[in-house]
Amino acid sequence: MQAQRQDPAVESTGNAVIKPQSALREKCLRPGDADEAAEQAIANAEQALQQLSVNFDEWMANESAQLGEARDTAKAAAFSEAALTGLFQAAHNLKGQATTLGYPFADEICASLCRLIDKLPEKATLPLILVDQHVDAVRALVREGAKGNDNPKASVLAKRLRDVTNDFLQQVAA
Repeated sequence: MQAQRQDPAVESTGNAVIKPQSALREKCLRPGDADEAAEQAIANAEQALQQLSVNFDEWMANESAQLGEARDTAKAAAFSEAALTGLFQAAHNLKGQATTLGYPFADEICASLCRLIDKLPEKATLPLILVDQHVDAVRALVREGAKGNDNPKASVLAKRLRDVTNDFLQQVAA
């Protein structure tokens, strides 16, 4: 019986070198293929988004309902730290998805709400009416199907909420 011969690297260091079984090199991009591969990846992603887009309105409705529930929970808990964290998280989640799902103004409004919650030093001074206006605005945009960047009412609403939030935060900071 012939003795198995060890790899010299194993003999000297005591470590084994594991060689992959699959041919990963064939699956990797090669020099010169990057542009074509990137274009194909983008085309595939756009096609996948197009196929999923039939669900976007339903997803936005669910997310905006969760935002409303988080607001109601925060109100009931007198804006406790845990409840505010839940409200912030719901707004932040929606902010991260809204533009992709076709609701860029909902994204802006959620960003304003997140900023209001995050930047307010004394959470007890959080104005309930301003929180309600943000949440209700998002829910109205979704309910009315205010998609895209060319909805003048949604644009004005998002800008006004952002301006009021900025003014409030400046007054509190002064």
